[in-house]
Amino acid sequence: MIRLTDVCKVYRTRAGDNVVLDRVGFQLHRGERLGVLGRNGAGKSTMVRLISGAERPTSGRVERGMSVSWPLAFGGAFQPTLSGIDNIRFISRIYAQDFQRNLAFVADFSELGAYLREPVRSYSSGMRARLAFAISMIIEFDCFLIDEIGAVGDARFHDRCNYELFRKRGDRAMVLISHDPGYLRDHCNRFALLHGGRLALFDDFDPAYDHFREAIGLAAPPAIDRAAAADRAALIEVAQHRALGDDRFRLLVREGDWRRDAGDWNAAGERYAAALALHPWQRSYWVQLGHVAKESGHFARAELAYRTACALGEPAADVVEHLRFVVARGGGDAAAWPIHPYRKGPAHQQVPGRPDVEAVAWLLWHGAVPAEEEAVHLLRHHPTCDAMVAAMIRDHRFASGSGGAADDGHAHGDAIRVLALSHLASDEADAVLARIVGGEAAWPTAAGAGAFRDWPETQKALFE
Repeated sequence: MIRLTDVCKVYRTRAGDNVVLDRVGFQLHRGERLGVLGRNGAGKSTMVRLISGAERPTSGRVERGMSVSWPLAFGGAFQPTLSGIDNIRFISRIYAQDFQRNLAFVADFSELGAYLREPVRSYSSGMRARLAFAISMIIEFDCFLIDEIGAVGDARFHDRCNYELFRKRGDRAMVLISHDPGYLRDHCNRFALLHGGRLALFDDFDPAYDHFREAIGLAAPPAIDRAAAADRAALIEVAQHRALGDDRFRLLVREGDWRRDAGDWNAAGERYAAALALHPWQRSYWVQLGHVAKESGHFARAELAYRTACALGEPAADVVEHLRFVVARGGGDAAAWPIHPYRKGPAHQQVPGRPDVEAVAWLLWHGAVPAEEEAVHLLRHHPTCDAMVAAMIRDHRFASGSGGAADDGHAHGDAIRVLALSHLASDEADAVLARIVGGEAAWPTAAGAGAFRDWPETQKALFE
């Protein structure tokens, strides 16, 4: 049995004490697999290192009544100046194992080939993880600590790891950490949420997962990101990293992946759309949204998603066949409405996507949300943001005193900043957006600040 009793871990920093674990406790018996959920930096890996003995707790007790592995996919126990073979020899001696037998197994399982004769310090992180996992399998531990092993190697190697762990050693105790909740759901029979230094235990995945979603603030509304890039091209580039670093975004797209793999296209589309509502400039998941919309027969939605992905920089060659298919299935002439590929340059010369359509409609049409078919029409006919905005100004829904409701300003803040207010300094744009969010009418406020000042077609439409 593994028992943690009132375990605390505090790191001393220049900014003061950082309490990572605060009176954490649980028991783990043979045959139990504990899956630990928690956001980045919650202390999951720290807890695993304490269980393994690689670190000592600041206070509390860690009792080990069974043999415990080092964290799988963690190569910290290796001597980096020694070769892989010498590390295998060293570990075999410590555990009184047959070196030749172990070497044969590790060489076959890790598939490192000649690299086993090279110093471990020359290995990539993935190679070190393969070696660590293979060596872990030659020692028959009673409890395995698994820290993100699901991210190691390709699909075939992943399947081999799962067979070694969960089929051949299914009777052992395990503590599993993964950023993929589905991995924990599939392989664990107990669950825990580590948040704010405290550990909550659950017998079933669903309540643990519900608490995890709540803990990472998945239901929280998006806010204006005042650190966003100052222009649209930079915002698109930054968005790829910002989105994948957001626990809420990653959780929603993983849920979408689960539903997609199960063939539940509508539910997958709902999850992808929710993720893109948080980070609408993240191009790759517009492609995924297009794919599931295509499979569920929503061809206008699929076309809108594919066109948006290309407008945000997805290579047109990867999308064009899908676009032609959905245009044709929707009753259109695919040859007449080609993709407008991503274009560098000032915002008014760039290709619009769905986030641009919705933000401009909010600004100019008093918060009206264009239907999917209307948004597709705008993207088909207008290859630049300038042309699209000019067309929306000429629409009967535009009036000089119109503008979206202030409580929607958070959702469109980034888009308005890099489209209508790109000529302003960051602090000036912040002030305009703050006035809109504070209750002032959106379009008159933006117009008073010179919105779309350098957009030739838009300016022409405004003064016709």
